[in-house]
Amino acid sequence: MHIGKHAAVLAASLLTATALFATPAQAQPTGCSGGTLNPTGTGGTAWYYCSGGDGQYAFSYRVKHPNPQADTWLYGYRTDCVSPGQLLQFNYVWGQREVTGTVFC
Repeated sequence: MHIGKHAAVLAASLLTATALFATPAQAQPTGCSGGTLNPTGTGGTAWYYCSGGDGQYAFSYRVKHPNPQADTWLYGYRTDCVSPGQLLQFNYVWGQREVTGTVFC
């Protein structure tokens, strides 16, 4: 149940993040969808795919601070951008390295 809840939250954030981060002036990929592959209790692989349109897309993600006493997250990370027709994948680990959204490049 716990894994399913995390996977559902991740999938929902991937699908809705596109609308949050895109602006009308940007070229936008179309026909996009995303989800998770091989989820486990500790992580899995997030995926996102756009079948057409212009522009590129990437995952934004956060990482846990390397000092355990800090108990904080470091933000501002992004995967390399890919073009429509390419599958974007990201290996996440709950509590260490997590997707925060999908962005257009």
